[in-house]
This record gives sequence, C-alpha cells and structure tokens, in this order.
Amino acid sequence: MTTNWTLPNSITQYAETGAEDRHVQWLEIDNFSALKSLDQRSIKTTRDLVHIARDPRHDITEKTYYLRLTDFRFKNLPSTISGIELKLSMNRFGRITDDDISLCLDGEIIGENQATLDLNPIKIYGNQTNLWNTTLSISDVQNSTFGCVLRFQSHPKWPHKSTALIDAIEIRIH
Repeated sequence: MTTNWTLPNSITQYAETGAEDRHVQWLEIDNFSALKSLDQRSIKTTRDLVHIARDPRHDITEKTYYLRLTDFRFKNLPSTISGIELKLSMNRFGRITDDDISLCLDGEIIGENQATLDLNPIKIYGNQTNLWNTTLSISDVQNSTFGCVLRFQSHPKWPHKSTALIDAIEIRIH
C-alpha cells in the first residue's frame, strides 16, 4: 500500500546559525498557504539569488533560508515503510539548484541529503525502496514533526541573478 501524495500543514523558515544576514529569505504570505494547497500559487524568495564568478575560491554563491515542512497527516499508511518519495515542483529559472533535500523528525535533519544539481522543474527524490539512509516507523511518519527540510542555492557553475519559485512539495510513503 502507498499513501497518496500529501501536502504539509505546517511550514517554517529559518536561517543557518550565523547566516541570517547572508542567506535569502522566503516571502511568507499568509503562513505559506500557497504550499498547503495545490491552488496554482507559488512562493518565492524575497530577492534574487546571485552567483558572481571570480575564481573558484572567491565565487559568491547565495543560498536560501531553510524551509521545514511538517505535519503531513498521511492516510492509509502501509503496515511497514519500504520507501519515501518527495515531489518538488518549482521554477528554477535555469539556475537555482538544490542545496539540501532532507527528511526531518523532532526538529532534527535525519537520513541522507538527496540534493542534486539537476534543474528539472519537477523532481522526485527517493523511491519505493529508498528510506534515505534512515529507519522510520509508522509512528515516526505519523508524528506531526516528521517532514522535510529544503534549501536551495545559486547554481555553482553558471553566473546569474535569479529567484526561486516553489509551486508544491509533496511526500508519499510506500
């Protein structure tokens, strides 16, 4: 049995400790309501992310604040968990790439970071047998603190100035 794709009910953003002024925040409108439904609205960063190429040691590559999405309220969970998938739909404007795509539980990042440099607008991380290098029980995924943590960055190979637009983030459990 596999759950349906499920949207989060709780979304928060936070900066890496000590980087509050260096990283780019997300424009929070109505407590990120656009990501809690599939209503064709997006969330975006408060300003463009930039990558300024100098030489590899002195490049400037900006990152977003982290987004923590939790309280998924899954229905029809399988009796044991064999895999977890996360579906991300976003406009990367050809330049915004992943920095961190991880699971979380009790406010902590758990398992393996699934981030890639791939720029596809719809990406699925994990699969039917991928547990993200973690062990989760049914009670863990039913816990309102279970979810995912995402952060994005300017593509490290191409200079640019671009924003990030996220349309949807959904998880399903196998």
